[in-house]
Amino acid sequence: MKRVVLFSTPDNNHNFQEILNLIFPSNIKDKRPLFMPSLGIPNTPHKYLNDWKGYANRHNLKIDFIDNSKINATSEIEKLMKANILVISGGDPFQLLINLRKSGLDKAITQFIKKKEFVIAGYSAGAYILTPSLNIAKILNENNPGGRKFKTQDNLKILTGLGIVDFEIIAHYSESQHSELFKNYINNNTRTVKTIADDEFLVLDY
Repeated sequence: MKRVVLFSTPDNNHNFQEILNLIFPSNIKDKRPLFMPSLGIPNTPHKYLNDWKGYANRHNLKIDFIDNSKINATSEIEKLMKANILVISGGDPFQLLINLRKSGLDKAITQFIKKKEFVIAGYSAGAYILTPSLNIAKILNENNPGGRKFKTQDNLKILTGLGIVDFEIIAHYSESQHSELFKNYINNNTRTVKTIADDEFLVLDY
């Protein structure tokens, strides 16, 4: 099995148990799951780590954590290559991209998906990073009602994602809030753009 799961949030998501079933599928017998918080382990509240411990426990699994905030993270890359399930959290998509590049985990993830059997899942920032570009995250950031949410955008000149999927997404999609904002972008984009509302998800099996 080779699977990619993209969604917006685990919170108040009526389909979240179905999403968990997709992330921890019964037909992978020897599951070795990892959870990657987008900002790195030291910058992540324990609540989120404990949440994912609980989600894995529902499937009688123990989940380990991978720290993308380390530079040249050889030990974290080795950990990833021993796993077969990777979940990447939401948060700041720009800092996530910075962390992946500095740690070398960006290249390691592209090797991870060459395994014969894997699941890779990302939500919000973790979903954006799996697409070819963070342009949509940039548009959302620059049109945030309260002003730009993530100043880390200024630290990136190249917004290329990992390209695990060949389309772009709009996470947390709301027709009323986003249809006009992205109308021109979608119409003039050579790549497909898919929307993911907070109760929705996308799954791709290869």
